[in-house]
Amino acid sequence: LPPARRPYTEPETRHDLGRMDVKCRHCGALHWMAEKIAKSSETNPQYGMCCNHGKVVVERLEEPPAELQALLVDNTTQAKEFRKNIAQYNTALSFTSLGVTEDHSINNGGGPPIFRIHGELCHQSGALLPSEGHKPVYAQLYIYEPQAALDYRMENNTNLQRDTMEILQRIITEHHQYAPLFLHAHEVLAAQPADDVSVRLRVAPGVHARRGNLPTANEVAVILPNQPNTEPRDIILRRRNGPLLRISDLHPAYTPLYYVILFPHGENGWHPDL
Repeated sequence: LPPARRPYTEPETRHDLGRMDVKCRHCGALHWMAEKIAKSSETNPQYGMCCNHGKVVVERLEEPPAELQALLVDNTTQAKEFRKNIAQYNTALSFTSLGVTEDHSINNGGGPPIFRIHGELCHQSGALLPSEGHKPVYAQLYIYEPQAALDYRMENNTNLQRDTMEILQRIITEHHQYAPLFLHAHEVLAAQPADDVSVRLRVAPGVHARRGNLPTANEVAVILPNQPNTEPRDIILRRRNGPLLRISDLHPAYTPLYYVILFPHGENGWHPDL
């Protein structure tokens, strides 16, 4: 029989790699000694799988604001409720929506919840103002006054705590680097006479900092009708109407625009120019 089909028997001796406590001298990642590059010595081990010999530098994320940190670690009733519903709070505050066909039939039992989908998962961005007869959602709520935005969020999430939602909304509005950019994009579009104009958000390539490489107020470019001068990785924002647009998973904002609680400062994620 092939080895994979033979009955399992316990080996006479177990293979032991020892402790994973050898640090990469470039990035500090922990490794087993056996993972070192073959040509390096045990007195000066070198590793390539973590940072490619120091060629890849990923800055540390900023510490979360104090109020969010308390919700993440405290044992208060409010903090426990927040952690229990953290995914729902995140969705209520995210700038983008999740484009996915979810299979809910698998969660009919009593076990832990399972997230199962059919097809592909993506993040989507819509217009900055809701269509007539529709209520604002996602990034649209960052255009509204805070109290009105909070009312809309609670209307769609009646099982959540209003005081917790208010804290989180204030944190994201004050700290997330994309929040003022969406507001400015709305102001730019509102000043245009035509309805079918849009703006593009493009992070400058070749800049490694997680912050400080967003377009400035003057660099939020207006795209005039019939002048397609965008790139596949642009985030295109329209003032009103139009279909949901898919955000490229290569855009630095792909992750922080959706996972706002994980990235309350809006630090840019992975992108090809990292």
